[in-house]
Amino acid sequence: MSTVPSTLVLTGATSGIGEAVAHRLAAHAPRLIVHGPQRSEDVSRFLAHLKELGPGDVHYIQADFDELAAVETLAERITGLTDRVDVLINNAGRPGPTARQLSSDGNERTLQTNYLAPVLLTARLAPLLRAARGRVVNVSSATHLSASLNIDDLNMEHAAYSSTNAYSRSKLALVAHARWLVDQAPEPRYDAVSLHPGVIRTTLLHAMFDIDGDPVIDGARNVVRAANAAAPWKGKYLDEDRPSRPNLVVLKTEFRRLLMEQTFRLTRTGADGTHGP
Repeated sequence: MSTVPSTLVLTGATSGIGEAVAHRLAAHAPRLIVHGPQRSEDVSRFLAHLKELGPGDVHYIQADFDELAAVETLAERITGLTDRVDVLINNAGRPGPTARQLSSDGNERTLQTNYLAPVLLTARLAPLLRAARGRVVNVSSATHLSASLNIDDLNMEHAAYSSTNAYSRSKLALVAHARWLVDQAPEPRYDAVSLHPGVIRTTLLHAMFDIDGDPVIDGARNVVRAANAAAPWKGKYLDEDRPSRPNLVVLKTEFRRLLMEQTFRLTRTGADGTHGP
């Protein structure tokens, strides 16, 4: 990959680590497409600032990841703006709510926002990623290391629910997805990586943990490094900026295969990115 990809897509760009990543990317990216849940008029100052930072094009698309139909629309609008995606940064995320809640699609809300929606978006953008020989960056969390995931109970209908459990399970699935993309996805494949950006001082962190954390700029730096690295990551998991061993279940081919089968069923998507039944 070149060190300055031409088209970058960043989800969850309007707050926390994502906002800091957007600022760093806008200074150099020829085309930056950013996503957030807010209406464009509600983030107008943020967008104006991004456009002032560099000479490239900046586009904003609103989508609520609580609705898979909105993710479909997001992918369609991105496809209308570009014929290639060099880097897709799946950064959008939410903390687990204090009690189990369902999305409008009937999925556990944390799983849908943090995992199902990014997988669906990645699948729909697969032709653009293949065209660019691009890269997917899944922003995960070190909490995935202690998580366990019952593939037959992704929506936690039977598992004991807690906000941290829901969050860590979704991030475990996201790490597995990055590995699946480079090892098991239909050909032609593109590069992928997942990372723990650090324990970062954000609203999301404080919603679940009574700890402080490092500045958002530190997390943003790690995400941007992962996005811009010249050599392929080949599905590795990064602890901040260093390759590290993920949860061992991620390394199991059969676990990843079964997880993605269930994922595609829930998102009504084919493994090749086409619309499923």
